[in-house]
Amino acid sequence: MRALWTLIAFCLTLVLALPDAARAQGWADQPFDPAPMSREDIATLQAALAFSSDYYGFTDGIWNPDAQAALETYTQRVEGTNRPLYRHLINLVMALEDERVKNGWQLFYSETTNTSYLHPFEFLKEVDNPDAVEFLSADENFSLYVRFNDFAAMKDIHDWFMTKSLPGADPYQFSDDNLWITSTTIEGDYIAYARSDMYQGNWSTVSIVLSPDYFPQLNLLAASMTKGGSPATLIWTEGGVIDQLINGDSGGAAPTPKVASNDPKDQVMRPMPPGVDAPPLPSMPEPVDVADATPVPAPAPPALGTPSPSPAPAPAPAPAPAPSPSPAPSPAPSPTPSPGGLGVANPGPAPIRAPGTGAEPAVPPGTAVAPAPEPPKQKITGTLKGSGTGFYIAPTMLVTAAHVIEGCGAVAMIDGTPLDVVAADSSLDIAVLAGATDAGAWLKLSALEVPKLGEAVTALGYPYYTSLDQGLTVTSGNVSALRGADGSSNRVMITAPVQPGNSGGPLLNKKGAVIGVVVSRIDDLAVLEETGSLPQNMNFAVPSGPLLTFLAQNRISRPQGDGSGAEMSGEVPAGVAMAVIPLHCYQ
Repeated sequence: MRALWTLIAFCLTLVLALPDAARAQGWADQPFDPAPMSREDIATLQAALAFSSDYYGFTDGIWNPDAQAALETYTQRVEGTNRPLYRHLINLVMALEDERVKNGWQLFYSETTNTSYLHPFEFLKEVDNPDAVEFLSADENFSLYVRFNDFAAMKDIHDWFMTKSLPGADPYQFSDDNLWITSTTIEGDYIAYARSDMYQGNWSTVSIVLSPDYFPQLNLLAASMTKGGSPATLIWTEGGVIDQLINGDSGGAAPTPKVASNDPKDQVMRPMPPGVDAPPLPSMPEPVDVADATPVPAPAPPALGTPSPSPAPAPAPAPAPAPSPSPAPSPAPSPTPSPGGLGVANPGPAPIRAPGTGAEPAVPPGTAVAPAPEPPKQKITGTLKGSGTGFYIAPTMLVTAAHVIEGCGAVAMIDGTPLDVVAADSSLDIAVLAGATDAGAWLKLSALEVPKLGEAVTALGYPYYTSLDQGLTVTSGNVSALRGADGSSNRVMITAPVQPGNSGGPLLNKKGAVIGVVVSRIDDLAVLEETGSLPQNMNFAVPSGPLLTFLAQNRISRPQGDGSGAEMSGEVPAGVAMAVIPLHCYQ
């Protein structure tokens, strides 16, 4: 009877909430208006349009006609209309969020040259170069050089790019006493971009050569370059317009205009092109753990896009002789988008540090840095307390359920390799472990892959592993609800059968992408006692959205590449199976 009253109360809640839901839907379908958006929201939207290759202006958080035209171009191409609605921002911003998490974009500031820009710290890694600071992508198709030189050497770099322009490339060039920009297409259909800025009598030059496939990353980087502190951000305002759209917390109320605040972010100098005045600010029954059958609380969900990147100062440079421009990488012909005037509304350079200092590039606080080699750790032995499942999200990094490791004296792989807890959240029921043996495979995790109501899913794990030792088990089902038993958006309900030991295992969609982490199921006996009937296939997983937010908040980086995701319609792909392992909890 109590369960029946609970169901009735729940239904009444749904009925009473319908008017608010209607208003929320109506608000999302209203024509886009930037007036209610914070500066961070507008800067994020500009960055998303830069990454979609529709916007070539500055990510300054100030809405302008170029940004409006870019949004209309995007919606015409993707949505089939040049009349943008608020809801059209969702996929646009989520594509940027996926790129931010995947490639580790952070706002970087150099005190040496008083410049800022967004840098993909997981995508571009520094390589040894005695003549310049050089960053290179893993596939060597995106190279970035930073040089400090005099006017003649600086001009040589821009002239060299111009002489290498392909016939019909339509190069772009801008120059004045403090800024030079060159953008063109060179041999091999590679895109070349150079930017030089004067600061305290010295020139610093960023020169980039890349394949056309990486044009979105170049456009995002170039759009964020500026002198001084930067208003550029990929993190939207908590409770703002984008947050309400992405995380569904609009409460049915239409957004209201934001009032300019005294926040330091609103005090940043806004550089403009020569002769242009700076514009004014805009107006502005409970699920239970599979492993130990104890209740799991369902808190308010964390929201995507909430962590703020922290700028990091660069070390002082040492003077270096001006090098000759480096040749372009080996050609790899492919279609070339028009580079246009990248960052033309955005005077400001983006050097990292001076060459020859021997210092590491500045890294924002919380960015993972490889530790010095350590001797092999002693294998874990002793009395087993329990077991669970984990899966690789990076070569030596695992995700599991937090309750799998709670109360453990030590956590290890089945061969005794000890694992370190990097981060854990018992309320969300997610934990990240480091120190795993490199399996050479990890699972695909993307902000664009989210649970969809009714879609087919596969759960992988090691149930009853210490008792039955059946190896990896695979069960299938569907997403039966996008909320937990108590309505929490931190859970989705699935029909795929799970057992004790499945906790921490991945929930995959048909593409083989992770869309959740298995954490709990309904207590069958408790429901039987209360209702007189057994529940059928009511199991729960943490969806990929809160998982990605947890990783971002804890600055847990993931490698380049899409992981081992593959079609799940038949046999489990070998790479996917290798990326899912049993975990042992020792007393």
